[in-house]
Amino acid sequence: MNHLERRCTEAHPSNGTAGGATAAASKRRRFTATNPLTWFVTALVLAGCTTSPSRTTVPDPSATTTTTTAVDPLQLVRAAADHEGLYTLAGGLKPMSSGFWRGSFDVEDPDVSEITAVRASLGVLRNDVWHADVQVFARADEGTRSAHAYVIHRKALSQMIERHESFWSPWGITPGTHPAEIVAIVDRMPRADRWRGYGYLFGYPDHAVDFFVEAGVAADDGRAVGPGKDREFIHIPTHATDSGRFTYAVPLDHVATMADRRLAEHADLILAAYAERRAGMLDPQRTAEELLRLNARFEPLRRTGVGPVR
Repeated sequence: MNHLERRCTEAHPSNGTAGGATAAASKRRRFTATNPLTWFVTALVLAGCTTSPSRTTVPDPSATTTTTTAVDPLQLVRAAADHEGLYTLAGGLKPMSSGFWRGSFDVEDPDVSEITAVRASLGVLRNDVWHADVQVFARADEGTRSAHAYVIHRKALSQMIERHESFWSPWGITPGTHPAEIVAIVDRMPRADRWRGYGYLFGYPDHAVDFFVEAGVAADDGRAVGPGKDREFIHIPTHATDSGRFTYAVPLDHVATMADRRLAEHADLILAAYAERRAGMLDPQRTAEELLRLNARFEPLRRTGVGPVR
Protein backbone atom coordinates (compact mmCIF):
# COMPACT_ATOMS: atom_id res chain seq x y z
CA MET A 1 0.00 0.00 0.00
CA ASN A 2 3.01 2.35 0.06
CA HIS A 3 2.15 3.74 -3.37
CA LEU A 4 -1.16 4.95 -1.95
CA GLU A 5 0.72 7.51 0.12
CA ARG A 6 1.71 9.44 -3.00
CA ARG A 7 0.05 12.30 -4.83
CA CYS A 8 -3.54 12.09 -5.95
CA THR A 9 -4.69 11.88 -9.56
CA GLU A 10 -6.79 9.76 -11.84
CA ALA A 11 -4.07 9.40 -14.47
CA HIS A 12 -2.65 5.96 -15.11
CA PRO A 13 -1.11 3.91 -17.94
CA SER A 14 -3.22 3.12 -20.97
CA ASN A 15 -2.74 0.41 -23.54
CA GLY A 16 -4.84 2.29 -26.08
CA THR A 17 -3.55 3.62 -29.35
CA ALA A 18 -4.33 6.80 -31.20
CA GLY A 19 -7.64 6.60 -32.97
CA GLY A 20 -9.03 3.75 -30.89
CA ALA A 21 -9.05 1.13 -33.61
CA THR A 22 -11.56 -1.09 -31.84
CA ALA A 23 -15.10 -0.07 -32.69
CA ALA A 24 -17.32 0.93 -29.78
CA ALA A 25 -19.89 -1.70 -30.67
CA SER A 26 -17.38 -4.43 -29.90
CA LYS A 27 -16.52 -3.06 -26.45
CA ARG A 28 -18.73 -5.27 -24.26
CA ARG A 29 -16.38 -6.48 -21.55
CA ARG A 30 -17.66 -5.25 -18.22
CA PHE A 31 -17.16 -7.34 -15.08
CA THR A 32 -13.72 -8.97 -15.11
CA ALA A 33 -11.12 -9.99 -12.59
CA THR A 34 -7.62 -8.96 -13.62
CA ASN A 35 -3.98 -9.68 -12.91
CA PRO A 36 -1.89 -8.02 -10.16
CA LEU A 37 -0.94 -5.11 -12.40
CA THR A 38 -4.53 -3.95 -12.27
CA TRP A 39 -4.31 -3.59 -8.49
CA PHE A 40 -1.68 -0.94 -9.07
CA VAL A 41 -3.69 0.68 -11.86
CA THR A 42 -6.86 0.74 -9.78
CA ALA A 43 -5.01 2.25 -6.85
CA LEU A 44 -4.04 5.04 -9.22
CA VAL A 45 -7.60 5.41 -10.40
CA LEU A 46 -9.57 5.44 -7.16
CA ALA A 47 -7.04 6.44 -4.55
CA GLY A 48 -5.80 9.14 -6.87
CA CYS A 49 -2.17 8.19 -6.49
CA THR A 50 0.69 8.42 -8.93
CA THR A 51 4.40 7.86 -8.94
CA SER A 52 6.68 10.76 -9.67
CA PRO A 53 6.87 11.51 -13.40
CA SER A 54 10.00 12.56 -15.19
CA ARG A 55 10.83 16.24 -15.42
CA THR A 56 9.73 16.36 -19.03
CA THR A 57 6.09 16.36 -20.01
CA VAL A 58 4.39 12.98 -19.94
CA PRO A 59 1.55 13.23 -22.49
CA ASP A 60 -1.33 10.81 -22.77
CA PRO A 61 -0.05 7.62 -24.46
CA SER A 62 -2.68 7.85 -27.20
CA ALA A 63 -1.54 11.28 -28.32
CA THR A 64 1.40 12.33 -30.45
CA THR A 65 2.97 15.37 -28.83
CA THR A 66 6.25 17.21 -28.57
CA THR A 67 8.00 18.49 -25.47
CA THR A 68 7.78 22.11 -26.57
CA THR A 69 5.37 24.57 -24.99
CA ALA A 70 3.16 24.47 -28.10
CA VAL A 71 -0.01 22.61 -27.12
CA ASP A 72 -2.59 21.51 -29.68
CA PRO A 73 -6.12 22.14 -28.32
CA LEU A 74 -7.61 19.43 -30.55
CA GLN A 75 -5.08 16.94 -29.25
CA LEU A 76 -6.00 17.79 -25.65
CA VAL A 77 -9.73 17.47 -26.23
CA ARG A 78 -9.30 14.20 -28.09
CA ALA A 79 -7.03 12.82 -25.38
CA ALA A 80 -9.84 13.44 -22.90
CA ALA A 81 -12.71 12.21 -25.07
CA ASP A 82 -10.94 9.08 -26.31
CA HIS A 83 -10.54 7.98 -22.71
CA GLU A 84 -12.66 8.31 -19.57
CA GLY A 85 -13.02 12.07 -20.03
CA LEU A 86 -15.82 11.27 -22.49
CA TYR A 87 -18.01 10.26 -19.57
CA THR A 88 -17.48 13.68 -18.01
CA LEU A 89 -17.93 15.66 -21.20
CA ALA A 90 -20.97 13.82 -22.58
CA GLY A 91 -23.53 13.85 -19.80
CA GLY A 92 -21.51 14.01 -16.57
CA LEU A 93 -21.58 10.30 -15.79
CA LYS A 94 -18.24 11.09 -14.12
CA PRO A 95 -18.17 14.50 -12.41
CA MET A 96 -14.41 14.76 -13.05
CA SER A 97 -11.77 13.17 -15.28
CA SER A 98 -8.05 13.86 -15.02
CA GLY A 99 -4.65 13.06 -16.46
CA PHE A 100 -5.19 13.45 -20.21
CA TRP A 101 -2.18 15.77 -20.10
CA ARG A 102 0.60 15.32 -17.56
CA GLY A 103 3.67 17.38 -16.86
CA SER A 104 6.07 18.35 -14.12
CA PHE A 105 8.57 21.05 -13.24
CA ASP A 106 11.56 21.61 -11.03
CA VAL A 107 10.54 23.41 -7.85
CA GLU A 108 13.92 25.14 -7.49
CA ASP A 109 14.04 26.32 -11.12
CA PRO A 110 10.43 26.28 -12.29
CA ASP A 111 9.44 26.60 -15.93
CA VAL A 112 5.65 26.73 -16.05
CA SER A 113 5.33 27.88 -19.65
CA GLU A 114 3.80 24.60 -20.75
CA ILE A 115 1.25 24.71 -17.94
CA THR A 116 0.30 28.19 -19.14
CA ALA A 117 -0.05 26.89 -22.70
CA VAL A 118 -2.17 23.92 -21.63
CA ARG A 119 -4.46 26.14 -19.57
CA ALA A 120 -4.95 28.41 -22.59
CA SER A 121 -5.67 25.44 -24.87
CA LEU A 122 -8.24 24.08 -22.40
CA GLY A 123 -10.29 27.25 -22.88
CA VAL A 124 -12.44 25.42 -25.41
CA LEU A 125 -13.68 23.24 -22.52
CA ARG A 126 -14.52 26.14 -20.20
CA ASN A 127 -18.14 27.22 -20.42
CA ASP A 128 -21.43 26.91 -18.52
CA VAL A 129 -21.32 23.10 -18.83
CA TRP A 130 -17.65 22.24 -18.15
CA HIS A 131 -14.69 23.60 -16.27
CA ALA A 132 -11.23 22.52 -17.45
CA ASP A 133 -7.91 23.48 -15.93
CA VAL A 134 -4.52 22.20 -14.79
CA GLN A 135 -4.14 20.84 -11.26
CA VAL A 136 -0.73 21.49 -9.74
CA PHE A 137 -0.26 19.04 -6.88
CA ALA A 138 0.61 20.34 -3.44
CA ARG A 139 3.27 17.78 -2.66
CA ALA A 140 6.61 17.72 -4.45
CA ASP A 141 8.68 14.55 -4.84
CA GLU A 142 12.46 14.90 -4.93
CA GLY A 143 12.21 18.53 -5.97
CA THR A 144 9.68 17.90 -8.75
CA ARG A 145 6.03 18.98 -8.68
CA SER A 146 3.47 17.32 -10.95
CA ALA A 147 0.62 18.87 -12.89
CA HIS A 148 -2.33 17.21 -14.64
CA ALA A 149 -5.09 18.50 -16.88
CA TYR A 150 -8.64 17.83 -15.74
CA VAL A 151 -12.21 18.51 -16.83
CA ILE A 152 -15.29 18.78 -14.61
CA HIS A 153 -18.98 18.62 -15.45
CA ARG A 154 -20.42 21.49 -13.43
CA LYS A 155 -23.94 20.13 -12.83
CA ALA A 156 -22.75 16.61 -12.09
CA LEU A 157 -20.24 18.00 -9.59
CA SER A 158 -22.83 20.15 -7.82
CA GLN A 159 -25.34 17.33 -7.61
CA MET A 160 -22.73 14.88 -6.31
CA ILE A 161 -21.70 17.32 -3.58
CA GLU A 162 -25.33 17.82 -2.59
CA ARG A 163 -25.84 14.04 -2.46
CA HIS A 164 -22.78 13.59 -0.21
CA GLU A 165 -23.25 16.75 1.80
CA SER A 166 -22.19 15.11 5.07
CA PHE A 167 -18.74 14.41 3.62
CA TRP A 168 -18.16 17.76 1.90
CA SER A 169 -19.69 20.22 4.37
CA PRO A 170 -16.97 19.88 7.05
CA TRP A 171 -14.51 21.10 4.40
CA GLY A 172 -16.64 24.14 3.64
CA ILE A 173 -17.53 22.73 0.22
CA THR A 174 -21.02 23.36 -1.10
CA PRO A 175 -22.65 22.80 -4.51
CA GLY A 176 -21.70 26.39 -5.38
CA THR A 177 -17.99 26.08 -4.57
CA HIS A 178 -15.78 26.68 -7.60
CA PRO A 179 -14.52 23.41 -9.14
CA ALA A 180 -10.85 24.45 -8.95
CA GLU A 181 -11.17 25.14 -5.23
CA ILE A 182 -12.70 21.71 -4.65
CA VAL A 183 -9.90 19.97 -6.54
CA ALA A 184 -7.27 21.86 -4.53
CA ILE A 185 -8.94 21.01 -1.20
CA VAL A 186 -9.22 17.30 -2.00
CA ASP A 187 -5.52 17.17 -2.90
CA ARG A 188 -4.72 18.42 0.60
CA MET A 189 -7.08 16.20 2.57
CA PRO A 190 -5.83 13.48 4.94
CA ARG A 191 -5.29 10.18 3.15
CA ALA A 192 -8.61 8.39 3.77
CA ASP A 193 -10.66 11.51 3.06
CA ARG A 194 -8.57 12.15 -0.05
CA TRP A 195 -9.36 8.64 -1.33
CA ARG A 196 -13.06 9.16 -0.68
CA GLY A 197 -13.07 12.63 -2.20
CA TYR A 198 -11.42 11.47 -5.41
CA GLY A 199 -13.69 8.41 -5.54
CA TYR A 200 -16.75 10.66 -5.53
CA LEU A 201 -15.19 13.12 -8.00
CA PHE A 202 -14.29 10.32 -10.43
CA GLY A 203 -17.82 8.94 -10.44
CA TYR A 204 -17.40 5.50 -8.90
CA PRO A 205 -20.44 3.86 -7.29
CA ASP A 206 -20.77 4.60 -3.58
CA HIS A 207 -20.26 0.96 -2.65
CA ALA A 208 -16.93 0.91 -4.54
CA VAL A 209 -15.73 4.08 -2.81
CA ASP A 210 -16.69 2.65 0.60
CA PHE A 211 -14.91 -0.62 -0.12
CA PHE A 212 -11.71 0.98 -1.34
CA VAL A 213 -11.40 3.38 1.57
CA GLU A 214 -12.19 0.72 4.17
CA ALA A 215 -9.79 -1.78 2.59
CA GLY A 216 -7.03 0.81 2.39
CA VAL A 217 -7.37 1.66 6.06
CA ALA A 218 -7.53 -2.04 7.00
CA ALA A 219 -4.32 -2.72 5.07
CA ASP A 220 -2.50 -0.51 7.57
CA ASP A 221 -3.27 -3.21 10.15
CA GLY A 222 -1.74 -5.93 8.01
CA ARG A 223 -4.77 -7.23 6.14
CA ALA A 224 -3.87 -8.86 2.82
CA VAL A 225 -5.19 -6.86 -0.10
CA GLY A 226 -4.99 -7.17 -3.86
CA PRO A 227 -6.43 -9.22 -6.73
CA GLY A 228 -7.54 -12.65 -5.62
CA LYS A 229 -7.05 -11.71 -1.97
CA ASP A 230 -9.87 -9.30 -1.27
CA ARG A 231 -10.93 -7.85 -4.63
CA GLU A 232 -11.58 -8.00 -8.32
CA PHE A 233 -12.23 -5.18 -10.78
CA ILE A 234 -14.96 -3.72 -12.93
CA HIS A 235 -13.86 -2.01 -16.16
CA ILE A 236 -15.85 0.51 -18.18
CA PRO A 237 -14.45 0.55 -21.76
CA THR A 238 -13.35 3.75 -23.48
CA HIS A 239 -12.79 4.52 -27.15
CA ALA A 240 -9.05 3.91 -26.86
CA THR A 241 -9.02 0.84 -24.62
CA ASP A 242 -11.36 -1.68 -23.01
CA SER A 243 -9.77 -1.63 -19.58
CA GLY A 244 -7.55 0.26 -17.17
CA ARG A 245 -8.98 3.76 -17.63
CA PHE A 246 -12.39 3.77 -15.89
CA THR A 247 -11.85 0.94 -13.41
CA TYR A 248 -12.88 0.29 -9.81
CA ALA A 249 -12.37 -2.41 -7.19
CA VAL A 250 -15.09 -4.56 -5.62
CA PRO A 251 -14.97 -7.46 -3.13
CA LEU A 252 -14.36 -10.97 -4.47
CA ASP A 253 -17.92 -12.02 -3.68
CA HIS A 254 -19.43 -8.91 -5.26
CA VAL A 255 -22.69 -9.31 -7.16
CA ALA A 256 -23.27 -6.58 -9.72
CA THR A 257 -25.64 -3.98 -8.34
CA MET A 258 -28.13 -1.79 -10.14
CA ALA A 259 -25.55 1.02 -9.88
CA ASP A 260 -22.91 -1.14 -11.58
CA ARG A 261 -25.26 -2.20 -14.37
CA ARG A 262 -26.62 1.27 -14.96
CA LEU A 263 -23.12 2.78 -15.10
CA ALA A 264 -22.01 0.21 -17.68
CA GLU A 265 -25.16 0.53 -19.79
CA HIS A 266 -25.09 4.32 -19.85
CA ALA A 267 -21.38 4.36 -20.67
CA ASP A 268 -22.00 1.98 -23.56
CA LEU A 269 -24.62 4.30 -25.05
CA ILE A 270 -22.34 7.32 -24.72
CA LEU A 271 -19.34 5.49 -26.19
CA ALA A 272 -21.31 4.27 -29.21
CA ALA A 273 -22.64 7.77 -29.93
CA TYR A 274 -19.15 9.26 -29.68
CA ALA A 275 -17.70 6.65 -32.03
CA GLU A 276 -20.33 7.55 -34.63
CA ARG A 277 -19.38 11.24 -34.55
CA ARG A 278 -15.67 11.19 -33.84
CA ALA A 279 -14.54 11.23 -37.48
CA GLY A 280 -16.23 14.61 -37.96
CA MET A 281 -14.53 16.20 -34.95
CA LEU A 282 -11.77 17.87 -36.95
CA ASP A 283 -10.99 21.01 -34.96
CA PRO A 284 -11.27 22.05 -31.30
CA GLN A 285 -14.37 24.20 -31.62
CA ARG A 286 -16.27 21.69 -33.72
CA THR A 287 -15.28 18.90 -31.34
CA ALA A 288 -16.48 20.89 -28.34
CA GLU A 289 -19.77 21.66 -30.08
CA GLU A 290 -20.35 17.98 -30.89
CA LEU A 291 -19.54 17.01 -27.32
CA LEU A 292 -22.00 19.64 -26.06
CA ARG A 293 -24.66 18.05 -28.25
CA LEU A 294 -23.85 14.66 -26.79
CA ASN A 295 -23.99 16.17 -23.33
CA ALA A 296 -27.49 17.54 -23.95
CA ARG A 297 -28.53 14.12 -25.19
CA PHE A 298 -27.13 12.12 -22.28
CA GLU A 299 -27.51 14.42 -19.27
CA PRO A 300 -31.02 13.03 -18.58
CA LEU A 301 -29.50 9.56 -18.12
CA ARG A 302 -27.41 10.78 -15.22
CA ARG A 303 -30.32 12.53 -13.54
CA THR A 304 -33.12 10.06 -14.05
CA GLY A 305 -31.75 6.87 -15.58
CA VAL A 306 -33.90 7.45 -18.67
CA GLY A 307 -33.94 10.14 -21.30
CA PRO A 308 -33.87 11.17 -24.96
CA VAL A 309 -30.78 9.18 -25.91
CA ARG A 310 -31.67 8.17 -29.47
